Amino acid sequence: MYHQGFLKVAAATPAITAGDISGNLDVIRDVLSTTDAAIVVFPELSITGYTASDLFYQASFVRQAKDALKTLVETTAYQGVFIVGLPLDVDGILYNVAAVCMKDRILGLVPKHYLPNNHEFYEMRWFTSANQATFDTVSMFGQEIPFGHLIFEDEDKDIRVAVEICQDLWIAYSPADDMSLAGANVVFNLSASTEHIGKPMQRRHVVLDHSRKQMGAYVYTSSGQFESTSEIVFSAHKIIAVQGELMRESLDFHQTSALVVADLDMDMINFQKRQDTTYRSMKGMQRQTYRRVSMTIKETPQYAFESVLDKYPFVPKKTSDLEYAATLQAQALARRIMTMPTSSRNIIIGISGGLDSTLALLVAVMAVDLLGHKRTSVIGVTMPSKPTTDQSLARAQDMMAALGVTAMTIPIQASVDVHLDDIGHKAKDVTYENAQARMRTMILMDLSNKHHGFVLGTGDMSEIALGWMTYNGDQMSMYGINAGVPKTLVKALIRHHAAHGFKALQALLNAVLDAPISPELLETK
Repeated sequence: MYHQGFLKVAAATPAITAGDISGNLDVIRDVLSTTDAAIVVFPELSITGYTASDLFYQASFVRQAKDALKTLVETTAYQGVFIVGLPLDVDGILYNVAAVCMKDRILGLVPKHYLPNNHEFYEMRWFTSANQATFDTVSMFGQEIPFGHLIFEDEDKDIRVAVEICQDLWIAYSPADDMSLAGANVVFNLSASTEHIGKPMQRRHVVLDHSRKQMGAYVYTSSGQFESTSEIVFSAHKIIAVQGELMRESLDFHQTSALVVADLDMDMINFQKRQDTTYRSMKGMQRQTYRRVSMTIKETPQYAFESVLDKYPFVPKKTSDLEYAATLQAQALARRIMTMPTSSRNIIIGISGGLDSTLALLVAVMAVDLLGHKRTSVIGVTMPSKPTTDQSLARAQDMMAALGVTAMTIPIQASVDVHLDDIGHKAKDVTYENAQARMRTMILMDLSNKHHGFVLGTGDMSEIALGWMTYNGDQMSMYGINAGVPKTLVKALIRHHAAHGFKALQALLNAVLDAPISPELLETK
């Protein structure tokens, strides 16, 4: 259900029958018995069916729905939080509500705010908007149950759940927008959405955008074809999105009950909310005051993920996205070149034959090609020392020759030895390693002066984040083209270039990819 910041949630489409409350109760209970999700959301009016129509006028029907909720709460063995829909009569006024339940009690009742009453929808015929309710508590089953503007919170785990119903999602300023400003980080939507061509795409975009602007997770479910008793077909669409990213989705018209389950990284969600300055700026602008209702999410050490975790979360999975990343790098560097005086547009790069300098060299070539400049304006410099392997040096020199850039080889060992002698240092330690990196940087900087250019840094984001570089050495440059690229993405981009823009260098680039990652600053034994 929950473990170390991961929350398992489920969107359910139960195989209900409109009007068959006792049968629907059994179906919902069966669905709950099959899942280990911490929170399960069912569709709008799931206990009765959305298309019960004028049965909603019948007192016995509405009472039976309420009794079914009581039975469900008392008899289910499910240990998490579940959210079901039903009609609720309060003082002769009918509300379309979501009941948020946990174990043997009802935590709260959230009514629908906006009732569609056009095209195929006639909700105002039966229901009253939550905006007209003047009370905040309902007496049911010997309990005083919170009603209205509610956020359900497990304070210890930093989980704050909000609920909205169907049409509330589609308006300009939805209840969930307001609830997110009040602190909600997961929103559940109970829906009964009719289907037509193009509707799934619209629905997906709306859910994704809500999760993005609300800086949280959005879990959406609809009632499915089981509601289709007249001229319209209802969607079985289930969507789970996190901060603009689609986690899980299903639009299959199952003939049995179906669940979509996802693992929400609550620590990541809360981190993103904390660092988003726009969200912080709007935090105090909520329109409503929300009552916090305590809930407890069960900790389960035996937590099992629904899918294998992505080992490479920073690497795009689509070729088009990799191509776009490559274009962004080239365009960024081209713009940087254009800001330099015409006489100072040469690019100086230290080339080691490793991953980072290889990517920087490819980007430099792409940039000068974009601008129509000669590739000889890219000056690649290899600076071997004792730890430099013959293989790395050969890869660097072969690559520069194949690309047609200006190539220079400047051995640095003698200069490093003189420097270490000057400071009286003999050990092969971090001072020895950093002396090489700083010597290379000094050479590149001086070459940039001599050739009227600028030093293109090669260090990637992973190295910057870990501090795996030499201060005042390879940490220095005029422009760090890989500063926003993690090491895993560096490899993916080189692999992409080998298969697309630089096919002639495929063997060389594959050799770079296959080589062990090493700074080559200490001799191998």
